[in-house]
Amino acid sequence: MKNNQNDFKNVTSQEWKLKVQAELAGLDYNEVLVWNTSEGIQVKPVYTKEDISPENVQPVQTSKDWKIIGEFLNQPGQDYSYLYGFMVNDEFALQAGNLPEYLDLFFTCENPFELLSDIDFSKIKNLKYLSLDILGNLTRTGNWYDSEEKDFELARKILKENQFEKCIKVDASLYQNAGANHVQQIAIALAHGVEYLEKLGADSASKLYFKVAVGSNYFFEIAKLRSLRNLWDLILKEYNSGAETYIFAENSRRNKSLLDIHNNIVRNSLEISAAVQGKANAVNALAYDELKSSTAFSEELASKQQLLLQKESYFDKFQDPVAGTYFVENLTELMSKNALELFKKIESEGGFFKGLFEGSIQKIIHKSAEKEQQAFDEGKLILIGVNKFQNKSEIIKPLPETVVNNTRTQIQPIFPRRLAAKIEKTFS
Repeated sequence: MKNNQNDFKNVTSQEWKLKVQAELAGLDYNEVLVWNTSEGIQVKPVYTKEDISPENVQPVQTSKDWKIIGEFLNQPGQDYSYLYGFMVNDEFALQAGNLPEYLDLFFTCENPFELLSDIDFSKIKNLKYLSLDILGNLTRTGNWYDSEEKDFELARKILKENQFEKCIKVDASLYQNAGANHVQQIAIALAHGVEYLEKLGADSASKLYFKVAVGSNYFFEIAKLRSLRNLWDLILKEYNSGAETYIFAENSRRNKSLLDIHNNIVRNSLEISAAVQGKANAVNALAYDELKSSTAFSEELASKQQLLLQKESYFDKFQDPVAGTYFVENLTELMSKNALELFKKIESEGGFFKGLFEGSIQKIIHKSAEKEQQAFDEGKLILIGVNKFQNKSEIIKPLPETVVNNTRTQIQPIFPRRLAAKIEKTFS
C-alpha cells in the first residue's frame, strides 16, 4: 500500500504570497491584506514556520487547571460549590472567615492600614492572596495611602507574614482600562514590578503577582499574557530569583457598556477564554451587569462561563494547546521585542517611579487612549449594541462620571475610562 504521508510538498511563505497575490487580480497584497496595529505590529493573512523562531517555542509550564475565582457578595445562598476561590472586598473581611478552607481568598486591600489593624488574618485559614499594591494606589489616586515611607514599611511588614502565598500585587489592569495598548501594558507592568524588586528586595519576587485585564482582541490578549510571563521570567533571572510568574486575569471594563447590556456576556466569554489560553493562573469573570450592581445570579452566570470552558470545552485537559501556533507565537515574539524596548526606555529614563512623577508614563497611556477613543467614536472600533446596531428605544441611567479630586496630588492620576461612557449619555 502506498504511503501517502509525504505526498504533499512543503510550501514556502513566498509561494503562499504569490498564490494570494494572483487571486487578488492586480490589487496590492500589502495594501489589501496586511494591516498595522497600534503597537506597530504588522498582521498578515498567512503565517508559516518561517515566521517563528523554533528556539523560542516553549510550552508554558503551569497547571492545566486554572483557578476559577468569583466575587464574594455576602448574600445568603450564593453558590460556591464550583469555585476555587473568592475575591473579597474589605467590607466583607470578617464574614469571609466563615467560608470553607478549600476556597482561596483574594483580599482587595483597598484600605490596608485600616484593614490590617482590624483583622486577625491568622484566623482566616484560607487567606492566601493579599492584594496590596501601594504603587498601584499611587498611580490610581495620585497619592500614597499614608506616605511613601509608611507605605513601604507596611509592605515590608506584610512580606514577613508567612501566611500569604502572594501579597504584593502589580495591578496592570489599570493600564488596560485606561487605554494603553498591549505593548504598553506589558512594558509598564514590568517597570511597575521591577520598582518593587528594587525597593523591597529581590526576595519579594516570590510574593509578587500580576493582575491583568483582558480585552476583546482574542489572539492579541493570548500573546499579551504569554509575553508578560516570558519577560518577567527573564527579569527574574537577572535578579537571580527562582520565583514563579503568577498572573491573575479578569475581564476588561474598558469595552463594557450599559447599552444592550447582555452583549457583555459574549464579550466576557471570549475574554476569559483568551485568559485561559494565555495561561493565566487564576481568572475572575466579571458579571455582565457589574457596571451597575451585580447579583448572586449574574455572579453565578459569570463563574459558570468558566465551567463551560473547563468541563465542556475541556480547556483543562491540555498543557498548552497554543504553543507552536505560527500566528500566536509570532505575535508573542513581536510583542515581547517591542515591550522589552519600551521597558528599557522607561528604565533608562529613571524607571517607573520617576516616570510617574515626571508624567511620561501618563502621557504614553493618554496618547494611546485618545487614539482608541477616536477609532470608537468614528465607528472603526465596533461594539455591538453600542455604536453599531443600537436599540434606539433603549433608555438607561448613565453611570456617574469619574470625579476628579481637586485636592493636591503627588502625581497626575491614571484614570480607567470606558469607551462607551460618552455615547451612553445620549440614551438617558
